[in-house]
Amino acid sequence: METGAFEASKAAGRMELSCQASIEEEKKSTSNAILRSGEAGGFPPRPRRGKRAREGPNERIAPEDEEDAVTKAIRLAAERPDQPIFFPYKGTVFNSCDEAKEFYNLYSWEKGFGIRIGRGCKNSKEYRTRQDFVCSCEGTDKSTTAASIRTKCNAMIRLLRQNDHSWYISRVVDTHNHPFSAGYGENKQWKSHSDINPLAKDLVKKLRENNISVGRICNILGVSDATSSKTMRKESIRSLCAKLSQENMKDDIGKTMGLLEDMKKTDPGLEVRFQMDNSGAMKTMLWCTGKNRVDYENFGDAITFDTTYRTNLYSLPFGLFVGVNNHFQSIVFGGVLLTYEKTIDFEWAFTNFVEIMNGKAPLTMLTDQCAAMAKAIKSTLRTTRHRWCRWHVLKDAKKKLGNIYSKRKKFKREFNKLITDKIDIRRFENEWVKLLKEYRLVKNKYLKRLFKHRDKWAKPYFMDIFCAGMTSTQRSESANHMLKKFIQRVAPMHLFVSKFNELQSDRHDQEGKEQHSTKQVLRKKLRVGVPIERHASTVYTRAMYEKFCDELFESGSFAIFKSINASEFILVDTKNEEEIEAKHFRVKLEGDNKISCECGFYEHMGMLCRHTLKVLVHLDKMEIPAGNIMRRWTKEGHIPCKETSISSALEQQSHNMQRKMLLAKACELTKVDDKGRLVSFGKTIEEVIGNSMVSETSGQQIEVKDATTSWPTSKPTSCPPRTIFGGRPPNTGLKSWIASTKKYAACQADDPTTKASEWPEEENPAKKKTKSILELMQLK
Repeated sequence: METGAFEASKAAGRMELSCQASIEEEKKSTSNAILRSGEAGGFPPRPRRGKRAREGPNERIAPEDEEDAVTKAIRLAAERPDQPIFFPYKGTVFNSCDEAKEFYNLYSWEKGFGIRIGRGCKNSKEYRTRQDFVCSCEGTDKSTTAASIRTKCNAMIRLLRQNDHSWYISRVVDTHNHPFSAGYGENKQWKSHSDINPLAKDLVKKLRENNISVGRICNILGVSDATSSKTMRKESIRSLCAKLSQENMKDDIGKTMGLLEDMKKTDPGLEVRFQMDNSGAMKTMLWCTGKNRVDYENFGDAITFDTTYRTNLYSLPFGLFVGVNNHFQSIVFGGVLLTYEKTIDFEWAFTNFVEIMNGKAPLTMLTDQCAAMAKAIKSTLRTTRHRWCRWHVLKDAKKKLGNIYSKRKKFKREFNKLITDKIDIRRFENEWVKLLKEYRLVKNKYLKRLFKHRDKWAKPYFMDIFCAGMTSTQRSESANHMLKKFIQRVAPMHLFVSKFNELQSDRHDQEGKEQHSTKQVLRKKLRVGVPIERHASTVYTRAMYEKFCDELFESGSFAIFKSINASEFILVDTKNEEEIEAKHFRVKLEGDNKISCECGFYEHMGMLCRHTLKVLVHLDKMEIPAGNIMRRWTKEGHIPCKETSISSALEQQSHNMQRKMLLAKACELTKVDDKGRLVSFGKTIEEVIGNSMVSETSGQQIEVKDATTSWPTSKPTSCPPRTIFGGRPPNTGLKSWIASTKKYAACQADDPTTKASEWPEEENPAKKKTKSILELMQLK
């Protein structure tokens, strides 16, 4: 009975299947007929549906209680002491492909070989389903003659993807045909063992941006330390630095323009001028910030200009306009990048610099003996007194004078004393002739040229010209030295501008530090103790007060030799009584508000000399005459800026920075437990800081005033041609430096545009022969 029922149900099932098959066949024929009719009627055929490609995340999120492969291998290592700790057993599961790579790399470190990525499979959705990791010696090198580590090694592991997006080892080949590395020194040479993690890469990038050398970076990371646990190599660090340099070089002009636009948004006083060639490449760029313009308005009466710095990717000479503030600190008024150092280039730079500074030309400008620069100053800065840097003039004294200067200490001492101490023109010339006769140097060509151009560099000829105490371009040289600490040797344009801004920020901080000391640090005890000193401590800044006290102390060695009348005195130096007549100085009172001395120190420095201070102390004056207090040296040295927009913007910048630091400190001190609340709190701070920025300037663009260009319709499309190629920083070894110096000197000698006479004329020479005071006296 049961068997018959079973057979009946079986037959019913077969009938049902045959019915379903006939129905499916009928549907298929019907659909084919519809398709054929559609094709006949002009309708497109329906596409055939294939198997949909799989997609998903790159890794699996493992459960919290699941043990990872590394932890499991360490736990089971005690059970198999004779086997490697991280052997890649078949079937080992990993959450991601990178985790499997690191696991296999640990095993390769144990054995003494390296690994690299092999073949893999991806579908149309870029979903990886298979990945091989092979030995570094796998395969063969394409070159048949070059040395290679490739030995056709078959060692590898194969990873396959699972449904939950995890990976497992499906195949292991652990047979090598090459020797293994022995020891730490050999093992770390494999590239897979010298990888740099992302945190270390960020640190290296930051260090390189701050001009830290590769060797010092290796020391910071502990690469050179024998006790370090890091396996990074110097070659890997150097290769990473080369890649970073290459990334910085990409789209240099675009990055530079973007940086200048960002600077303009927060600094409405920023002025940028470009000069471009016919192809749109930048030839010259001059820029001055709002702070530079305000400083120039107050302290731009005496400046130095120097173009010896050219540490950049394009080997462009970089000119710095440098002055001195009321704290006797070096301040930067602007910078200019030049392609060439010709007269026309300097004329463009000086003309645009004066235009940016509202047409105010400096009273005095100190430079080196560049003939092209001298011609440009003569044609563009007609009211400026041009003087040469004394150090540049005398730097070759040892080489030109030979043994007389290097081995005869008495001559060196007398020569340097004559150069630095003599301030009277007549006595300077007398001592010069006497010194040359004594040491038989009357026919020396070097000294003849020195004396011929004495009015451009000698101290006595500077004393009636205001130079703010400067007789050389030392401040520009110091600024160049500081700039080298901020900027890399082969910095691209945008990085150069960015780091130059950091230099100016550093100088601003130093100025704030000195301003704070001047305001807050009160001197309880005077140095000399005379009444006029107390008045000086209330008027001058701290740095200028120290210089005033030095002059006041030196006034003690002078005596009033003769009183012509109640307002005129003759002083002598009592240090050398045998030359009293030759060392007299005439001091004259010009009413109650001014005193003058024939030494010209006040006209040169802007501060009273020791001779006038001796007379004021002798007359028991309680205060410095008002006519002898120069505002630029006082505590209120800054005059209110004429351009109120720039002044208000600078004040707003200072307020914003102060508020930003306040909120940053509040964020550090605030304890927020919830991560979401911490993120929202940080966003609130950023919004407050952003809303406090100067709204008037948020949409402005850089104003470029040039005869042929305008911003932003015409702007540089490319940087000048590069002179330094490759991303790797140049070698800093002694031999490399000597070779590069010789090569540069040879190029300079072969370039006719850079040749100039040994002592070029700054101005047109006089038609008649000039004579010294001694020659005129001898004629009489």
